[in-house]
Amino acid sequence: MNEATGLPHGEQWAAHWYAVARSPALGRERPLGLQRLGRRLVLWRDAAGEAHCADAACPHRGADLGLGRVREGALECPYHGFRYEGGGACLAMPCEGRDAKPSRALALRVHPVREAHGFIWAWLGGQARAPLPPLPWLAGAPEPAANSASVEEVWGARFTRVMEGMMDLHHFPFAHRRYVPPGYTRLDPYEVQVEEGAIRTVGWLRKEERPPGTGFRFDIHVGYPGVLHLRFTPRLEAAVVCTPVDAEHTWIAARFHQEYVRLPGLRWLAARLAIAFEFRVIQPDDHRMVRSSLPRSGALTHGTLVRADRAIVAWHQLHRSALGDDTPGAS
Repeated sequence: MNEATGLPHGEQWAAHWYAVARSPALGRERPLGLQRLGRRLVLWRDAAGEAHCADAACPHRGADLGLGRVREGALECPYHGFRYEGGGACLAMPCEGRDAKPSRALALRVHPVREAHGFIWAWLGGQARAPLPPLPWLAGAPEPAANSASVEEVWGARFTRVMEGMMDLHHFPFAHRRYVPPGYTRLDPYEVQVEEGAIRTVGWLRKEERPPGTGFRFDIHVGYPGVLHLRFTPRLEAAVVCTPVDAEHTWIAARFHQEYVRLPGLRWLAARLAIAFEFRVIQPDDHRMVRSSLPRSGALTHGTLVRADRAIVAWHQLHRSALGDDTPGAS
């Protein structure tokens, strides 16, 4: 229900590649159960180490396969021991004997998977089309390295609001006023470019009396639907992925990469301190803002947007196009 108008509305998610887990979270011996886009999923690795993704409900009687185990690369149900290969076919039904031939109806519903850039990606939200488009990764975004550190958490906010917040520049001197010198409120200059499903935003927050191009510089590159490359300084940057968990929650995983400290043993620690400050000090302010915004979903019609919101407008236009909805203001 739309809290502002009293009319029904909900989150809509386009069929696309979504990061669903960090690669180190998935080992070889146990599956990983999780929820993304309102769907309970299970991830596992086969004997060659390749990642697979399927709906978590066992086709036999609905047990959560995320509670099972992996045997010789096959996913085994924790309830009755039915086993499944990476393509989804049932390999064994212990109750029916070694020579039993499982029905095709016992096949898992699998989802296309790619593993790249330190994340496991799944094609979710709709039928996979051939050929599938490339991952929405951004060239130049930091890859896993010895001088990088990662964190992940779930926010109690809808995906559309989280993406709005991630692209918002002019909230900085107000939502984070405890950590920002006063007066840097004017967003000027501010440039937004959209090309092939990506949004590039560059802006300066300056004092009103200072010339354009002074103050704090922000450089944010967004790959639809939920990938961001943020450049804080020439030697500190971040890659962030955002994926809906369900209609009310969003999974966020970030990787910070720093070039200030290069000494072995200390370079990871420097990145870890930077990401800890961001997610323990700065991001709680953003979380508080996006989870309390009304209506709970973001859309072009949910507010009166201004020039400084141009990147948000661009993202919603990409979102509307991906959903196949050409109605102005739809989300």
